[in-house]
Amino acid sequence: MKPGRACDLCGLDVGIKPFYLESAGKRLQFCCDGCLGIYQMMHETESPVTPVTPNDTQPSKGELP
Repeated sequence: MKPGRACDLCGLDVGIKPFYLESAGKRLQFCCDGCLGIYQMMHETESPVTPVTPNDTQPSKGELP
């Protein structure tokens, strides 16, 4: 596992398409939608989130724009 690539909830590797959440001025990353959802419930956040990598410029095949 590379440094800085751990899920901010469970600690597992976030993989190639992590889920991101901007919270309190920090960019958090999660390995899956489940970890992201649990984090949001625990911290009562309601920010819209999309699974993207920092360099994505357009939706992947099968994703909505």
